[in-house]
Amino acid sequence: MPSSPQNPNPSPSRTSKRPAPRGTAAYPRKRAVTACQVCRARRTKCDNLKPSCSFCLKVGAKCVQSPVDFSSYDPASLRILERLDEIEQHILRSQHGATDFPPKSPQSVRPNVPVTSKIETVDPPRVLVQPLENILEWQSLRLDPAITEMQEQLSQAWSDTANHPVVDLNAQFTGSAVDRFFTHVHVKNPILNERETRRLITRISMHGIDWSPDSCLGLLVCALGTLATPFGEDQCQTHPGTEVYRTARSLYAAAQKRVGSVLCSGGLREAQCLFLSGVYMMSIFQREHAWRYFLQALACCQQFSFLRTGQRSGVTPQSNRIAEQAIYWSAWKSEREIRLDLQAPDFSLSQTELAIYPSFFPTPPESHEVIPASNPTATAIDGIAERERLAWYFYLSEISLRRLHFRIASSMLHTPVPSESDILEELAKATEEHEEQAQEWVTALPAILSLQAPPENDDISRFILRGHLLNLYEMMYWPFVDAAINRAGTQHTPEWSPLVCSLFQKGLHRHVERTYVNQPGFYHRHHGTVCLIRSCNRSALILLAAASVVQSSFEEGLPSPLIMPENWKHAVALALDLNRFWEGESADCRSMRPILELLWARVQFLDDV
Repeated sequence: MPSSPQNPNPSPSRTSKRPAPRGTAAYPRKRAVTACQVCRARRTKCDNLKPSCSFCLKVGAKCVQSPVDFSSYDPASLRILERLDEIEQHILRSQHGATDFPPKSPQSVRPNVPVTSKIETVDPPRVLVQPLENILEWQSLRLDPAITEMQEQLSQAWSDTANHPVVDLNAQFTGSAVDRFFTHVHVKNPILNERETRRLITRISMHGIDWSPDSCLGLLVCALGTLATPFGEDQCQTHPGTEVYRTARSLYAAAQKRVGSVLCSGGLREAQCLFLSGVYMMSIFQREHAWRYFLQALACCQQFSFLRTGQRSGVTPQSNRIAEQAIYWSAWKSEREIRLDLQAPDFSLSQTELAIYPSFFPTPPESHEVIPASNPTATAIDGIAERERLAWYFYLSEISLRRLHFRIASSMLHTPVPSESDILEELAKATEEHEEQAQEWVTALPAILSLQAPPENDDISRFILRGHLLNLYEMMYWPFVDAAINRAGTQHTPEWSPLVCSLFQKGLHRHVERTYVNQPGFYHRHHGTVCLIRSCNRSALILLAAASVVQSSFEEGLPSPLIMPENWKHAVALALDLNRFWEGESADCRSMRPILELLWARVQFLDDV
């Protein structure tokens, strides 16, 4: 009797076979073969012989092959892996071309170097400046790992659970706070229209604070203005516990209660409020919180029409377009500056992103009609116009310097290197050209921002530009300083040319120069104080690491590639003073001071030779 369909009686031959894997009919079964890293870089076929393929064996190269066995993968997975490999190859080819980067100026394009052997990829940590946390792990510093772990633990999260009294936003108070904001804060990031903002805050002082985005913006302006002081003035009046500090904190807390309404509004006002919240967090040494605000502000900017090539920019008023471009650039450069140093695991930058920047300059506001001197408001209007002019001169100069910084970083990262031993030599050949580009930027500065005068005469705008210029020089010389400190005295120490050795010394000299140039702003609270402190601490660590190398070479009777620059001890002492001043507010300063003191105790008797 035949079996029913509901209860089939399969034959033994049918039960002895496993079902065919899904996708067998779609793809032919085969073993996936992935070329070794050298053959993939050459884009040639690899025979995958073990332990070394034929080509690597022939040229004596290290053959690095994938440790994964793909033989058990189903055909669909193999096809996916093949497609991913094709995409990776396409990206690698693009990175070695110019398609992923904005057009470089003729001065920044270097001719191709003849290559007689395989091209090595320049390792970003060896070329680009490293965060403090990475430098603390250098063997030359001989620090106990427990010390660096304690340094991370001291950077505790900031929270504000205190109840803050309500601040009376009367006309007298708001007028003074707004004046200080536009004189000392807004000049660094001109993201607001001063006339419109003053009218907005006057309206708030007359009618009271509501829960609108405008009230949130007004409170943030007043909070930052309350905390702001002239450049070079004693900062004791703004320390925690003072009336000024408490008032600023109360205004900021009130603004944060209105952030919900801002997030619901979207658009330009949302980005402005988030950015100013980040500026306030930077001013009170909360770097991680500031980065989150800058990141959110940058995310808000993504909907702006000028960033979307498919949308017509004509539908956006000119004034809004100017404001959108300004807030975008401010959020972009602030977020990128912190992220490079923060090392957030899910927000690390690829080699392409390390050398890319927005392709446009923000548009300055149009000149305003001259008001006759007989008009009672002429003086006030002239003051606003002068501040606006200075702010935009500074803003565009700073942006142009940052663009130059990223162009040079791109050039360094994509330097063709014939062999491992030639990396520094190839970078050294390009350094003179990079120095010329930096000098051209200095020469092109408008007279109001000229850096020809001594640093002691700088106002806040020139002070910041001079500091950013030193950051650029630090990056130029970083590969040489890093090699001299971390490769000197090892078995693989190469014979460096006189050019490379001279760049060792230039790099160390710039680290001494940084502390002297930044000293006028050591005790000035502003958006960039956190970055200033970290850069000065980095320079102090570099000088102490170099001194340790020199001392070790002297004790072992070996020649040292380094000569300590003049005044290096005073530069370290200045960095220690800087940390002592701010350690009551900054976790970084509290943790770095004892580390610097420990390293200083080891080398303080080293002669300046």
